[in-house]
Amino acid sequence: MKNPFRYGGPVTKENFANRKKEIRELVRDLRGGSNIFLISPRRYGKSSLIINVLSRLKVEGVYTVYIDLYKVSSYERLLTMYARAITASAETKIRKFAKIVKEFLPNLHAKIVLKPDGSPSIEIDYNIRKKDIFNLLNEVYAMPQRIAEKRNKNFVVAFDEFQEIRELDGERIEKEMRATFQHHDRVTYLFAGSKRHILYDMVTNRAKPFYNMGEVITLNKLPRKEFSKFLVKKFEKTNFKLRKEVMEEILERTEDYPYNAQFLCHKLWNRCLDKRKVTIKDIDLALKEITENLSPTYISIWDNISMHQRNLLLAISLYEGKNLFSQDFIMENRLGNPASVQTSLRLLQKKEILDKENGAYFITDVFFKEWIRRRIS
Repeated sequence: MKNPFRYGGPVTKENFANRKKEIRELVRDLRGGSNIFLISPRRYGKSSLIINVLSRLKVEGVYTVYIDLYKVSSYERLLTMYARAITASAETKIRKFAKIVKEFLPNLHAKIVLKPDGSPSIEIDYNIRKKDIFNLLNEVYAMPQRIAEKRNKNFVVAFDEFQEIRELDGERIEKEMRATFQHHDRVTYLFAGSKRHILYDMVTNRAKPFYNMGEVITLNKLPRKEFSKFLVKKFEKTNFKLRKEVMEEILERTEDYPYNAQFLCHKLWNRCLDKRKVTIKDIDLALKEITENLSPTYISIWDNISMHQRNLLLAISLYEGKNLFSQDFIMENRLGNPASVQTSLRLLQKKEILDKENGAYFITDVFFKEWIRRRIS
């Protein structure tokens, strides 16, 4: 019997905890031509949501493109990934694929190659690319609109982890993208990211190129009632028995994060397969196994932060992350002074170990939080 819980990458169909409302609204807005900035912390299921939205639009006859900018480490890589994704979206037959490349990317001098599954792709000569990379990028930025006009079909282009372009001299890329994208009436753009402060700065800062480029949508956690039903159904389909309080404990310990909950449920399913029953004790044992397996990673993180940052993380793991600058909190946890707390918070946020929501700071990885608690118990 196959474990029904999936984690570690985007999921679709029955493995996706169906965000019906979000899918419906995103499909409607993107179909209607509204550019969107989708902002979400990691492990909320953002990438899975995007892929499911694009799948719906593709069924409707829209060309869809998905680019994960987290994988982009150079201008050349951005050029290659974007050019490949656009051509693959518009055509799969080799002859027509080659015609598109020749017509819409004449200066790229791209070579047509076949992937292992037999579908066509392109390779670009590195020497040629380095001569005038930004002109070539602008040619690729314009490509979806040109294809859409010629074929009378719309494009939806989704950039995941869009904030990563700032690691590539983002100011120039942002300016040139905006200069091209703002004239596209047959292409709609979805800019998604997990570093919220950067995405908000991109779209709300008047001095930035993408100011007011689209609507800002913040992805929230799944409602517990809805998510609980989804997970319970997965267990019950494989003949597991689960009391209501057990599922509540699973979601409480994983703080309702879709990724974390699926990960823990995956471990529980494997652990309890013989008896087909999950108890509160099983949850604790599974969390112990997870934190022990991840311990080398967490030790590396722990060893590379200061003693003050460690003490602050320990305090946040034991108490709610509110009122961190109060005298009582600082004295009780021996954190020195408010300026020291502010410095540690800033550095931990920069490392994406901490985040802030509704005025409270929290550790972004609940298993790291669990590891910290177990370390001092």
